[in-house]
Amino acid sequence: MTLAMRDRAAEGSPPAVATDQMVRSRPLLAIDLLRRLFLFGPSDEVLGLALTAAEATGGSPALANAVDALRVATEVGIDAGDGWIDELAVEFTRLIVGPAQTPAVPYASFYLSPSRLVMTEDTLVIRRQYADAGVARRNDVRIPDDHLGLELEFLYFLEREIALARANGDDQTVQVLCGRRTGFVCGHMLQWVPRFASDVLGATSHDFIRAAVTLLLALLPDDEASQLEV
Repeated sequence: MTLAMRDRAAEGSPPAVATDQMVRSRPLLAIDLLRRLFLFGPSDEVLGLALTAAEATGGSPALANAVDALRVATEVGIDAGDGWIDELAVEFTRLIVGPAQTPAVPYASFYLSPSRLVMTEDTLVIRRQYADAGVARRNDVRIPDDHLGLELEFLYFLEREIALARANGDDQTVQVLCGRRTGFVCGHMLQWVPRFASDVLGATSHDFIRAAVTLLLALLPDDEASQLEV
């Protein structure tokens, strides 16, 4: 993982009940899928999660519909043959990675900064939020902290910690973590992710990418606490 838990590595495996909740959690699987996609690009793991998430439960009707649409796009693509994932990778690179100028930029600072620059004070604010939650970057820091994939990885971390705290009956920790999650989603991600998504959707007709971006938006509703419930 690109983000690492600072003080939790020695705590052992999560309780079986928490593991079961995670396996069946549609929101958690959706976040896992999206963090992998935006950090590393299309892969067999991403496609597998797109199919697995469709069998999971939890989250809003909008999330369920988005997951199902991504499942359909994945199955159609797989049926199209081996060349489909190569085509998907090329389109994903054109849209988000570069090296040429891309239609969408996966950094919060680009959308939050009036100058449209990356690695600004907004980036450092996000770094501090990671640190406050007990999360640190690994040695590879070539990707600024406000990259969409890293923000989704942080959200995934929070969701897992909430599931663990619930399994342990630690209501106080659940409350703290849910507040942190709400602050991160509503106070930060909602301020830029919809604009990023609009740029992607306006620049591609690729069914899988459009479905993935729609899934991303389904994770960021107005009432996010009810939508991201594990």
